[in-house]
Amino acid sequence: MAQSFTVQLAFGSHRIENVTLQWGLMRGDDRRRDAPSWGTDIEVPAVVEILDLIAAGAITAEQARDKLNRLTVAINERMDREYEEMIELMEQPMPRAVREKVPFDDRWVYVISTDDAPESIKIGVARDIAQRVKSLQAGSAATLELRWTARGGFPLERYLHEQFDAKRTHGEWFDFQGRPDPVQEIDEAAHAFLQRYADEGPTNS
Repeated sequence: MAQSFTVQLAFGSHRIENVTLQWGLMRGDDRRRDAPSWGTDIEVPAVVEILDLIAAGAITAEQARDKLNRLTVAINERMDREYEEMIELMEQPMPRAVREKVPFDDRWVYVISTDDAPESIKIGVARDIAQRVKSLQAGSAATLELRWTARGGFPLERYLHEQFDAKRTHGEWFDFQGRPDPVQEIDEAAHAFLQRYADEGPTNS
């Protein structure tokens, strides 16, 4: 379901007030689908104001681009998190007869790290991994590498977070320093969970 946001765009001393953005319309050319801002639209009059500022030399095109990218990435990540919280509520204990009617969450669980610090690992969930990695890369100075993926959505992500909680440093990041093969550990834990989930939980029907 689409949602609207009203924000203020600040470029130094320049302000564009009450700018409307909409998330969730998913319109536009698929060739731009990999852009970090895909899925969030901005009103045309605000774009015209931004272009006027650029034309007047008040701001640069790079400043405008970076501001819009950061804003839309923040909106996309917020809405993804709200979706994940909704899934979490759906996964609360309930009678088996009801639980079996809940469809399997087939979003991707992913593991990323960097070549510089391969032991520092993020375990997250996303509907579109390429889009999520691109969004995360926009806020990271180091190059992020996708190490592992599996379908299982929020239930699998939550299980892995619980399994490796002792290694958690902050949020969805975990420190596997000293472990010979962190990705294999995660894969084995995920495999065990998915097998049990298939046997006892909702079915992928």
